[in-house]
Formats: sequence, structure tokens, C-alpha cells
Amino acid sequence: MVKRFVLQWHLSENCNLKCLHCYQEAHKPIQLKYNQLVEIYNQFKELLKRLEMKGHINITGGEPLCNPYLFKILDLIKKDEDLISFSILTNGTLITEQIAKKIKSYNPYYVQVSLEGGKSVNDYIRGKGTYQKIAKGIINLRKENIFTSISFTATKINYREFPKVVKYAKKYDVNNVWSDRYIPLGDSKDRDLALNLQETRDYLNIMNKERIKLKNIKNNHLSISMYRALQFQMTNDFAYGCTAGDTLLTVMENGDLVPCRRMPIVVGNLFEEKMIDLYLNNQILKNLRAKKIPDECLGCEHEQTCHGGLKCLAYAIYKDLNHKDVGCNIN
Repeated sequence: MVKRFVLQWHLSENCNLKCLHCYQEAHKPIQLKYNQLVEIYNQFKELLKRLEMKGHINITGGEPLCNPYLFKILDLIKKDEDLISFSILTNGTLITEQIAKKIKSYNPYYVQVSLEGGKSVNDYIRGKGTYQKIAKGIINLRKENIFTSISFTATKINYREFPKVVKYAKKYDVNNVWSDRYIPLGDSKDRDLALNLQETRDYLNIMNKERIKLKNIKNNHLSISMYRALQFQMTNDFAYGCTAGDTLLTVMENGDLVPCRRMPIVVGNLFEEKMIDLYLNNQILKNLRAKKIPDECLGCEHEQTCHGGLKCLAYAIYKDLNHKDVGCNIN
């Protein structure tokens, strides 16, 4: 896909599951009216016009399929398909054959489904029975030939489960598996889920071993994406640089604008200030676009591409966007 400006849009945080690592625990969902959602959509189009870019919207929640306006929003995007592409980020448990057919009719770039490990670990994190429900959802998506990706969030509890996720993906003809580290956003319980330095190294090694295995399988159609922060340390690929605040913005369920879902710094509300004005003038977003290199990273051969690793993790741990990623193994 040609590089596009990405908007991650949380239509609401309403969800049919209650996952162990959910960022919205004990949260009462807000549901904007349809005309308010249209206003947000139009503000994104205005920003794209100003930047002379095409856009991509990752539609998520909560669970987007719990939102009463999901398909009305997809109707809007379909009218602008030359300007905006879209993907759906879902837990996968609500994707029936009929829903999959309906999604297919809108020509999604991909549908991402979350899985957290083998049956026992996944169901511990996501709820009893979800392992099988996710499989049914994936089967229905692949039956419609929709590009399907599995997202795996690595925590202390499950990072060793990654090979089981790859095995599951092969079994159900998934196109791609990708993973990133869990970012703690709340109390000490959340911090206890985050990987430390050694666990991060072990996790990346596990991912890379699975990636190499797949490359040696004849006629394999499954890929493992390792283009996330620090993953280049194991693959020797081009280093990933955080795009939050630059070519990535996130809109929360109440219209708050943040650089990224995992970087919960509210820069404004779209019912009070326009997206284009916030993007151009907000100092936090300007600072993120400046790509400042953390002092600890100065002199590193990757400083101009990596930019210090996960900005959201640095903020979560140190409340400092200009701190080196806690998981970096380069001295």
C-alpha cells in the first residue's frame, strides 16, 4: 500500500468481551451520534486535503461490530474509496458468514483479529470459549478471501505462546501474524504485565525463529511481520520509527484526539477544535514530528531511523517521550 496518513478511529469502547489486559477496564462506553461521527470523518478528509495525502482508517473500538453505525461509516468510506482505504480491528468473535460477506462488499484492505496464545492462555486473557469463536470468525473471513491478520499482544503471561499463535494461523489459512509489546497505561497491575529487558529479548528471539521456520517451508503463504519497534535487532531489517503525531493520529470514542491509542496524551477534542488545527499547531504533535533522539541513544547507528524505540512505552514507564525504550538491548 502506498504510504498514507493513518487514522485509528475508536467508534466507541463498547465491547462484547472483557479481556484481562483491556485498556478500558471499568469504563462506561460513550456512543456518539451518527452526525458527530460524520463530523469527525469530514475533519479527517479536510486534513488529507491540506496535506495532499491519501488516508487509511483503522476502525476499532472496543469491538467495532458492537457499534450501531459501523456500516453507515463504511458507506461513507466506500464513496471516497479513491481517497481513503480502511481496515477493521476486531476481536473476531462476532464475524458470522453474513457479516463476513457484508464486510467483503466494502473491499477492506485487511481485517485484523486478536489472539493471545494457545487455547488455555487465550481464553484466560480473552474469556472462555473465545479461542474457538475467533477460529470461526477467521474461517468466515477467509471464505470471502479477505486478507486476515492476527494481532498478538506480548505480555509476561503469554509471550512464550507466540509459536502456538503461528501454528493456529497456519491451520486457519491466515495471511499474516504480527505482534507488539503490551503498553501499561494504568496501575501497578498493568505494569506487572509489561515485558522487562530480558523478556523483550527472549520474545523477539521467539518471533524471529518462527519467521525463519516459515521462510524454509515450501509454498508457505503465511508471513510474520517484524516491522515494529526494536524488532529489527533480531531481523537486521530496516529499523522502525514511531509515526504517532506525524502520519498517525487516533480519535477516541468521545472525540478526543491523541497521537496514538497507546500514547494517551489528549491534545484536544474534535468538537472544540478542528483536527487540522490541532495537527498543525499543537506543540506535542509538533514535538513528535521533530523526531528528537533520546540522549541515551545519541551515537547509536540506528538513531535516525529508530528514534529511541517505542515512544508510548517510554511515556508509560517514565512519563517522558524522549526516553530510550526500556526494551532496547543495544548499549
